[in-house]
Amino acid sequence: MARTTVFRGALAAASVSAAVLATACSGGPAAPPVPSVPSVPLSTSVAPTATRAPAAPSSSAQQPGQSQQPVAAAAAGLKFPGKSLEVRFTRFDRATGMAEFYLVTLAPNGGAGPHLVDVPGLHRLPLAPNATIESVDPAGFPFETCPPTECSTGIELRSVLSHYGGSGLFADAAVNAADRITDIHEMAY
Repeated sequence: MARTTVFRGALAAASVSAAVLATACSGGPAAPPVPSVPSVPLSTSVAPTATRAPAAPSSSAQQPGQSQQPVAAAAAGLKFPGKSLEVRFTRFDRATGMAEFYLVTLAPNGGAGPHLVDVPGLHRLPLAPNATIESVDPAGFPFETCPPTECSTGIELRSVLSHYGGSGLFADAAVNAADRITDIHEMAY
């Protein structure tokens, strides 16, 4: 019953609006108003609607089954929380504990097949304290990567990068929810 009343009210209001609009455009006499039925507020759009359009869900309002992680991550200034990235590491700054890298993507190379290219924009993320680095070779990197008395993932990453002579280390990098790199797996490129 309530829906019918709402619909009739909206229909009556729409026909009154149409009559007023037609009269204003033609300059003729105004049509008598239709008896008033309790109405609902109408949209302010050009075409009258029966009810207001439902408001779009706010990104800050949590919907059932949705996570607030992207909103919270953006607010906290995090870049890649909980992501797996394909990257080319270019440098490790031991003083700050930050690894510098470019995201990479496959690009065509004429007849030679696809190859990895840098996506513009250098990024920096810290390594997690328990981060790991793995070579494509099951036996590990084929050269000495750490001093005998001190070895950490950062020192090992820096050593690997210097061994490759500045060309970088293509790798899959796992980033935790705190935006720290936890795992580095060398790619076969």
